[in-house]
Amino acid sequence: MAQDIRELFKNDLSIPSEGLKRGHEARFNARLDANFGTQQKAKAEGYLWMKIAAVLVVLIAVTGLLLKNPLSGTTQEPEQVEANSVAATETTKVQLSDFSPEYKQIEDRYLASIHMELAQLNVTEDNKAIVDAFMGQLEELNQEYDRLNADLVETGVNDQNIQALIDNLQFRLDLLTKLKEKLNELQESQSSEIQTNTL
Repeated sequence: MAQDIRELFKNDLSIPSEGLKRGHEARFNARLDANFGTQQKAKAEGYLWMKIAAVLVVLIAVTGLLLKNPLSGTTQEPEQVEANSVAATETTKVQLSDFSPEYKQIEDRYLASIHMELAQLNVTEDNKAIVDAFMGQLEELNQEYDRLNADLVETGVNDQNIQALIDNLQFRLDLLTKLKEKLNELQESQSSEIQTNTL
């Protein structure tokens, strides 16, 4: 029963012995292109639109990052750069969050609020003196916070040190809230003066 397949093909009279007809391969390729070539072109065009959309998303994201980059001096006023440098010094030293996850959560919440308040400050020539005075007080609180952190490292974690650090964070947040209120009052008084002058 075991027969060689080559012998079977030689003996089969239904298979032409001269091979394939001329142009068979060209006709076969034409049929393939006719049936399947259009689908691949449609897929390629669909992928082209997806690629274009992806490139646009990346360009928009990069442009947004470059426009809001705190390191570029073109989009920020000097006072905001000072506020960012004050905030950056907070993260380079030993912090309360290094000792416990609960302390980290408390400190992160306060620092996020402080950073948000700093970012929302609108510094103009009219309120620059007030902002500078408050920033000086904020810098003193930052130095006190660093000193308290150093004490925490030296003496270890205890309730007094932790409470002092949390109070310092609360004082900084309160100071920024007061600054924001003062700036709003100043802006309202200036706008009311402008309205009375125009009447």
